[in-house]
Amino acid sequence: MTKKQLVPDTIQKQFNKIQFKQGQPVFFTWLGMKKYGHVIRTKQMGWGIMYTIDSEGTKYPCGVQIKMHKTPYTTGCILADDSRSIGDIELERRIQSGHSSTNTEVFSNAGRPNNEGRGNNNDSGRVSKTTSKQIAKSNVNIGKDVVSSSSTGVRNDITKKRGNTKLDAAIQKQRDFLNGFITS
Repeated sequence: MTKKQLVPDTIQKQFNKIQFKQGQPVFFTWLGMKKYGHVIRTKQMGWGIMYTIDSEGTKYPCGVQIKMHKTPYTTGCILADDSRSIGDIELERRIQSGHSSTNTEVFSNAGRPNNEGRGNNNDSGRVSKTTSKQIAKSNVNIGKDVVSSSSTGVRNDITKKRGNTKLDAAIQKQRDFLNGFITS
């Protein structure tokens, strides 16, 4: 088990102070997507200041990320350092132009390093030792149970829709819950 990383007192104090004023443009993430918007409201919460951000007519509740530390609310998060480094003028320009990175994903997991988790087997040979000529020469029993190929490449006799209504209901409940945070 890993221990929860403690937030330094200097950063914790910043979480409890208003970092962005109403109407100020910010750069933020919502469920891993980068977005630009304006602060329209602030509210004191137990974990710090919650900002409501308006982006393209949709309102998002957000916490703050300062350096590498985030408030406990991380579904939406203002990237404070990035917002300040980009600057208000450039943020306004990006909001007005509908900058292309408004809907790009934030990849927080860069993947494993090259030296981790792989074997040293660099052999890129065949998986099977039989060749295609040997397969062609073997006796193939063609009967009436043979399934013909389809244009989609999926066998129709084994594909079916998910019949798990409990799972579908749970997914819909989760969507409804998350959509309750987004108001148009």
